[in-house]
Amino acid sequence: MRKMLAGMAALVILGACNKNEKTEGGVEYKIFKTSDTAQVVNKGDMLMMHVKAVVLEKDTVLFDTYSNNRPFTLPSDEPTLKDAFAKLKRGDSAEFIVIADTFYAKSIQQPLPSGIKPGDKIRFTVSVMDVYSAADIQKLQEEKMKEQTEMMKMQEEKGKGLIEKDSVSTQKFLKSMAGYKTTASGLMYKVIKAGNGKMVKSGNKVTVKYKGTLLDGTVFDETKPGQPDFTFNVGTGKVIPGWDEGLQLMKVGDSFKFVIPWKLAYGSNGGGPIPPFSTLIFDVEMLKVE
Repeated sequence: MRKMLAGMAALVILGACNKNEKTEGGVEYKIFKTSDTAQVVNKGDMLMMHVKAVVLEKDTVLFDTYSNNRPFTLPSDEPTLKDAFAKLKRGDSAEFIVIADTFYAKSIQQPLPSGIKPGDKIRFTVSVMDVYSAADIQKLQEEKMKEQTEMMKMQEEKGKGLIEKDSVSTQKFLKSMAGYKTTASGLMYKVIKAGNGKMVKSGNKVTVKYKGTLLDGTVFDETKPGQPDFTFNVGTGKVIPGWDEGLQLMKVGDSFKFVIPWKLAYGSNGGGPIPPFSTLIFDVEMLKVE
């Protein structure tokens, strides 16, 4: 008889634990796993958690971080779920059920999307992976800022070295190639062959042949025999700034050689086969201006 009574008592307790409770805000909740010694969630904390949201009436998944392993970081004072969050600890798993109207009005601040009706319920299944206090967040931000500062210093030092190397290489190149003119922006150019056609203006559609090389002579791009020539509108940002400026010095029939500083080319990031802080050499033939 005692064993039977003990078994019945255990079933009653288990049933009570599995029964949904409600917060003062009307959110139904059920906590599946708890730890008395884990860090509790306090006001102002941030929670890193996995969340799966399902519209119960249609069994439609709104989002699921479990499937892509990209947990959300949410404030403990999240408008709809804050009262439920306050009952959690680090490591807890729980289930919340809220009215869709409430969630979209308070948390999303948007009307219900198509397919969700007023009165529909959303079930949130959550697992609390970590809890960050305001002090924790400040420390993380300070560490991240320190890392970013150190990274910027490293990039700056690397950039200085690359700029100096590029500058020396440019000067060596120019010493071997006399006759260049320099614009106010720093663009250098030389007329290889003079034409007598229409002058290029901003907005014109032009067709050109070209070859682009690094200072060491490496060819990174060019128009090739049997392939279409390059056609685009000048001055519309379709090409690097050095091209937009330089081509407006040309007319149909001209062939120019341009030395384009990195600031007028691909800048501090480079692109594809072009290293950061690279001065570029372009041989350009103006074929057509429209």
